[in-house]
Amino acid sequence: MKKIVYTIGLMLGAITIGQAQTKLLETNDEMAGVALVGEDMLLITKKAEGGQYLYTASLDEPETAARATALNAGQINAIVGGNLAAGEVFVYHKSGRRTGKISIYKWTNGEFVKGEELPVPRLRNHSHNLGLFLTEDKRQLFIAAELAGSEGYDDLYRSEWNGNNWSRPRNMGKQVNSKGAEFAPFVSNDSLFFSRQQGETAYIYGASLKNGEMGEAVRLQSVVNKKEAYNAYFRKSSDRTVWVSGTSQEQPRYIAYMLGKLPEPAADAPLAGAVSEPPVAEKVTEQIGLNEVADASPVETAPKRAVSPSLVLFNEFNRVHLNLNELAGLSRFLRQQPDGTTFVIKGYSDGYGAPAAKQRVSDQRAQSVKAYIQRYFAAKSFKVEVESEVLPDKGKAHRKTELYLVQ
Repeated sequence: MKKIVYTIGLMLGAITIGQAQTKLLETNDEMAGVALVGEDMLLITKKAEGGQYLYTASLDEPETAARATALNAGQINAIVGGNLAAGEVFVYHKSGRRTGKISIYKWTNGEFVKGEELPVPRLRNHSHNLGLFLTEDKRQLFIAAELAGSEGYDDLYRSEWNGNNWSRPRNMGKQVNSKGAEFAPFVSNDSLFFSRQQGETAYIYGASLKNGEMGEAVRLQSVVNKKEAYNAYFRKSSDRTVWVSGTSQEQPRYIAYMLGKLPEPAADAPLAGAVSEPPVAEKVTEQIGLNEVADASPVETAPKRAVSPSLVLFNEFNRVHLNLNELAGLSRFLRQQPDGTTFVIKGYSDGYGAPAAKQRVSDQRAQSVKAYIQRYFAAKSFKVEVESEVLPDKGKAHRKTELYLVQ
């Protein structure tokens, strides 16, 4: 274990010492990744209504990002590897349930030119999400999915190409996978990087990966992990590192950062060798316990729950925690409520899955919102009750969490 920690320690030093942090892009659009191609091109992955798409921008003007038509051959598109420094990009495309493929693109004469295509393994994925990373030699595919025998929600798996097809994905074991969701795998040299979701936050981890042996995963103790934030989509290219950090304390906000030198630094840029601290996240006052306030006047009738919900929040498939957009709506609603308000939080599961699992998910959705309220709005002394229900119908409209006012 000491040897593994030492290896990770060297790896962390390589991405923090002597490098200045630069904020590349800040947006309310949901960023699902950022990558550097060559010296001065950014590839930005954004989720949109009905899909996920790639955008290109110059490194010095990231806010002018435009959709990359050539790279968006599917409804879902994602960068899954390549020799980015040399202008080679591996892109995953998916338009239907069984139409996933990986296309190889090369930046040539000012445009992306498509080359060979590779299949992806047939997966019985129980998660709404799928994360992939293909090594530069195109021989190993790292997969984030919920397959049979997972440790918790999404786990990391590895599949190998034998010249004709992919091997059956193998779970990477408890050194990497936990009861939480592991996602966004990335391999650089002899290290595996990934993100692990912990409630409404996520942190980037690293593990040694040498001669087929998997080391114990260690959370990166560096500027890439902002506290109380959603840190993900870590990538390292040459001497520069990029990642995305998200927060929902005020509204959905995604920030792409880079460690390393810009091609042409501005006159007021940090001196070489300086280490800039990450922006300080807004501090959330936390209190232990709630102050019970007695009503001085008698009440003739008991408070009743409202017939209709005051807020409806939708959960993603197989997810008990809300995404950043839904959390932002929840935060706005709670800030408008007077101190001491009583809520009933009701979580729902739709008709997919075994009865016990559906009941558990519906309860966990309500409990997740309750925990969020108690953590970030303790000062408002809200009173919270929890209910849950399994709905027979299937679909997004039935995967939800409702808040009812008690008056």
